[in-house]
Amino acid sequence: MSIRLADPQFGPEALEAIGRVLATGNLTQGPVVAEFETAIAAFAGATHAIATTSATTALELTLAALEIGPGDEVVAADFTYPATGNAVLQRGATLRLTDVDPETYCIDPLALEAAITPSTKAVIAVDVFGLPANYGALEPLLADRGIALICDAACSLGAAIGDQRTGTFGIASCFSFHPRKSLTTGEGGMVLTNDDELAGRMRRLRNHGSERQQWRATFVEPGFNYRLSDINAALGLVQVPGFADVVKRRQELASQLSVLLGEIEGVVAQVTPDGHHHPYQAYVVTIDPSLDRDRLVMALRERDVESTLGTYAMHAEPAFQRATVTLAGAMTTSADLAARTLALPLHQGMSQNDLTTVAAALSQAIRSQSPSAS
Repeated sequence: MSIRLADPQFGPEALEAIGRVLATGNLTQGPVVAEFETAIAAFAGATHAIATTSATTALELTLAALEIGPGDEVVAADFTYPATGNAVLQRGATLRLTDVDPETYCIDPLALEAAITPSTKAVIAVDVFGLPANYGALEPLLADRGIALICDAACSLGAAIGDQRTGTFGIASCFSFHPRKSLTTGEGGMVLTNDDELAGRMRRLRNHGSERQQWRATFVEPGFNYRLSDINAALGLVQVPGFADVVKRRQELASQLSVLLGEIEGVVAQVTPDGHHHPYQAYVVTIDPSLDRDRLVMALRERDVESTLGTYAMHAEPAFQRATVTLAGAMTTSADLAARTLALPLHQGMSQNDLTTVAAALSQAIRSQSPSAS
């Protein structure tokens, strides 16, 4: 594929950092993980950071630390990668899904308010493709009801609302360092929180529920093995100093791509509200209902431009149809977006020529679906 959706690139400093870890013989969670946690917390402006094996385990760790399990209900945005819902179901809690805003793709506060029940103990809002959810509406709505707000910030490192970066909203924020993310450790995740007690419990649960004094561990409660290795952390750590520039570059490219796509009929980009700063972990558009999104994906790939669907409507997937609670007919926007959103290549290694190629390929692919082309 000539132009990829994501293209992680590393310089010699990454190999050197991994080599230093290998030379120590300390390959599991150790001092490099601690340094990586400190760096990410400082970048976001959070008090605590707890590195994990993925954003999925970060979500599950947060739910476990909040003692959410059977008998509890968690409301989550329906338009998201299924990892969001899997974390809830793995805890044995009830997953209730709610619809999203058609322009931002993030959880709809009005739909959320209607979905809350007396059993609701937490809400998971998703920063879809990196765009922060409407935390100005969500935080007071849930605080007034004593419901924990968990941010699925898997895509939103470097995003902000005003001067407040993601990682500092809600009770906890869960990030991903998967290879498609703007900062990657190969596989990995992290929870950020300003809650001292919650952070302490998550650190304990992450490592088999243990507390260590000098050389001996005491196992205080049943826990997990969600530790990130120093090898992964070293890869992430070398990217932190330049990460603000990476986000700025992606925003510039997204702005240029939006101009090019603005000339193509039937394509509408995700809307960024005033005051929100989108880091563009992914660049996603909604296509006209008259177009076949899946055929567009294949047509773009035939033109050497990698693309895929935006993300999923969880309620439409078999696993969640069996295991969740939804309001009848209440997922219309999510279902529509799942059928009509299209992810296009966007990464800091792209050139102006690459952007032009993407736009031209999409225009050609759309024209190939017109009646006159058949």
